[in-house]
Amino acid sequence: MDHSVPHSPNGTGHETQEVNVKTIVVSLGFLAIGTFLVCVLVVGIFKYFTNTYQPEVSAKQSQAQVPPEPRLEVVPSRQIMDLRKLEDHVLTSYSWVDQKSGTVRVPIDRAIDMLAQKGLPHRDYMAEIESGRRSPAKAQGSTNAGK
Repeated sequence: MDHSVPHSPNGTGHETQEVNVKTIVVSLGFLAIGTFLVCVLVVGIFKYFTNTYQPEVSAKQSQAQVPPEPRLEVVPSRQIMDLRKLEDHVLTSYSWVDQKSGTVRVPIDRAIDMLAQKGLPHRDYMAEIESGRRSPAKAQGSTNAGK
């Protein structure tokens, strides 16, 4: 019995030969051996570098060193609470900034009240230009210089 199938022009049909199992097994064996050799090579390289690299430790370095700021936060919630407490103290208390010059830090609520009573400094540039005390170019140049 002949099981030949005529070849169709569009490439449809079935395989006429079996899969070569021996080739697959041999390929997998070479792949496993190659993988094992690469692993042995990598382990050997790591052991070589571990044995050859011995950092010199001086007496100063052997003592416990405190790393520079910012350090790892051990208890972040506690640290942020302490920071907020310090900020709150600064914003709500009186203190000397510079005692010689008489500069005092006041609570922010009191500073807002003082500013509301005194008012912000104000300069009417348009009135100065209209009265001729200042030219428009000078006024425009001075506003750009401050930026």
